Amino acid sequence: MADQELKDILQIAGDDFEAMLHLATENYSDGKFSETRAILAGLIAINDADARLYKLLGSCLLLEDRHRDAEKAYEKAYTLDGQDPYTLVALGEIKLKALNITEAVPLFEKLFAQDPDGEHPAANRGRRLVQEHYQKLSS
Repeated sequence: MADQELKDILQIAGDDFEAMLHLATENYSDGKFSETRAILAGLIAINDADARLYKLLGSCLLLEDRHRDAEKAYEKAYTLDGQDPYTLVALGEIKLKALNITEAVPLFEKLFAQDPDGEHPAANRGRRLVQEHYQKLSS
């Protein structure tokens, strides 16, 4: 990305951070991952303590098959908001697929403890992932 484009994004985002985050989300939904990442780079430069930015970046990177980069983004989101169920399930799934069980288990345990009644969609996704993983191991 050209420096001028980044400066333009930073100026716009400085005026209306939430509007730019909404635009990044729309671009993500439209499959415009390069544009999404460009907007997020500008927003992160303004506020690197907003976990939402790293969650969206992680999701974008996963869809681009950049799993290690996605893991780093979700780890940053987890550092900023270690209670978010969507971050817990995404990071847990990445670690589970990488067979890093010792790091995946505490994430899922934390996720399941937040939702003992099985009502939250992210926790239920986590339960399915763990169940599928153990079914594969036993077959």
